[in-house]
Order: sequence, then C-alpha cells, then structure tokens
Amino acid sequence: MVGGQTLAGQITSFMDSLHLSYDEVVYRIPYRMLQLMMRDKPHEAFGTVVRKISGKEMAARRKGNR
Repeated sequence: MVGGQTLAGQITSFMDSLHLSYDEVVYRIPYRMLQLMMRDKPHEAFGTVVRKISGKEMAARRKGNR
C-alpha cells in the first residue's frame, strides 16, 4: 500500500502528518476538513530571503532596468 492511493493509506497519512488519532480521522473530522488541514499545514520555506527596501531604492532599480 502506498500513501494516498488507498483508503488505509490516506487515513495513515492524515494520522501521521496531522498528529491525529484513528478515531478523530475516521469518525470525528469530516474528510473535506482533513484535506484543508493538510493544505494549511505550515511548510518549510526555501529560497532567498526577501529584503525590505524603500520606495526610492525600488524606483532607482526600475530606472536602471530600462
């Protein structure tokens, strides 16, 4: 059985990633709510750090690109 391809796999995925009990996943929380909870779960961000700049710096950068 693989993760989200079977019913048992989906139940296991929900239990593991959301730290819920079997009773909560199967009987108490509706499936649609479980999907939303999975989507809203915080994830690690990758990439460069966004640096705040002033409006003048942004305008100067735009003039330099033209």
